[in-house]
Amino acid sequence: MKKIFFFAGIVLSSITIQSMCQEVVCQENSSRFTSAFTAGYVFKHDDHNFRQVYGTGMGNVITADLCYHRCNVWGIGGKISYWLAVGRTVAFRRHTFLQELPITFYVRRMFNFCSGLQLYASLGGGFTWINEQNYLGKTNQVRGIGEVEGGLTYPVWCHLDLTTAFRYIFPRQNQGSTKIDVGGFDLRGGIAYSF
Repeated sequence: MKKIFFFAGIVLSSITIQSMCQEVVCQENSSRFTSAFTAGYVFKHDDHNFRQVYGTGMGNVITADLCYHRCNVWGIGGKISYWLAVGRTVAFRRHTFLQELPITFYVRRMFNFCSGLQLYASLGGGFTWINEQNYLGKTNQVRGIGEVEGGLTYPVWCHLDLTTAFRYIFPRQNQGSTKIDVGGFDLRGGIAYSF
């Protein structure tokens, strides 16, 4: 719970950042949508069982993000990710695969700077589909999640931008007396396109 408050505090403090170029002029032909494709790494919580099998985390193979915004100030959108981890079971050292498919919807606040740099903070929620396969069989689960994200984009050519983001997906969830390691700290980078 402390982590949730910590990251919510970071997002709220980033929202209070004031830019010298906050004057926003909304033009009729300005871009209303931004799509981004990113990849990175997801650092999982400090879960001993997960670390024994998969290590510190799992790869964020791809994240697709689509945001609708008006005048680059407030936006709403959604994203879908595909995470994959390959490991070995503790007992017999047999291969095991873990896949997660988080789908979230969010509200985003954007801050524009004179240099073209744009910072953003978003808060949202959704669900994740979890699939694990090993020699014992296959398990599938669907769990509700929340997310807090902060990121930046920088223009490189026409409507093409470089983007990076840090996202915390929470909470860890109970299954009987044990906790399932849902979500984690997602650090990623890639490209964005405005249209």
